Amino acid sequence: MPSLAPTRRPPNGPGARSRTLTGARTLRRVDTTDPYASDAPFYDLIHGRDGDDTGLWLSFAGRTDRPVLEVGTGTGRIGIALARAGHTVVGVDPSAAMLAVAREVIEDDALDTITLLQGRVTDLALEPEYFGFVLVPADVFLYCEDGEDQVATLQFLAASMTYNGRLALDLPGPASWQDPSTNGQPLLVYSGPLEDGSTLDAWQVHEDDLATQSRILRMTYETTAPDGLVRRRVGEHRLRYLYRFEVEYLLARAGLAQVDVYGDYDLGPLTNESERMIVIARRVTG
Repeated sequence: MPSLAPTRRPPNGPGARSRTLTGARTLRRVDTTDPYASDAPFYDLIHGRDGDDTGLWLSFAGRTDRPVLEVGTGTGRIGIALARAGHTVVGVDPSAAMLAVAREVIEDDALDTITLLQGRVTDLALEPEYFGFVLVPADVFLYCEDGEDQVATLQFLAASMTYNGRLALDLPGPASWQDPSTNGQPLLVYSGPLEDGSTLDAWQVHEDDLATQSRILRMTYETTAPDGLVRRRVGEHRLRYLYRFEVEYLLARAGLAQVDVYGDYDLGPLTNESERMIVIARRVTG
């Protein structure tokens, strides 16, 4: 369940821009069972595997000798980096398609210190008081449907943490908040060639609702074959945004105490210009 938010990182293609989607000779595919089935084949191509957040999570993982839990591990970008550094990692994600990509990398690297589990964290039987560091990276927490789902998720995570273990939530900062003025505007976030000779155009369209702090994010992946045949894969995701002190309240309800709040991956202060909001909490009950 990795992030697809346009503010997460810049595209690797020639630049984000608005343009009209093509429409000739089009085959359209929408997956309703695995919401990331349409995203998985192109996710690493668009976002890359070398994120500017990896170093920070390696430093936090290095502060404990206990295993690390990553929630929303996706294609394994962070979890595999932690495993390569010698940490024992459990990665959880509801998307079979995303985990299939991660498993290919794990097999190629012959890594035996990372375990992947498919499902939502609230549906899994995680060992109590087992993890010294729990990471919810890159907007993954926004996929909780409402306040009760957020509290339930945090409670499950708290129960899986050692006493005084650390939790990190990577959320959008004030400068990456919702923008209803651009609702419905297609944004080209990637354009480039594929290995099979096709070209890929990846589009994002969002519908933001400030009253409900929610965003509907639609991804369209348009591949054009050398013979001109166009195929479209479409995915839709619902995100629920959070304010700083709302997060602090949710943590307290789950038996977690907020320790620090940062505005970037260099642990700078949270300001109006911050694109990220990094919340660090510790378990205080049990």
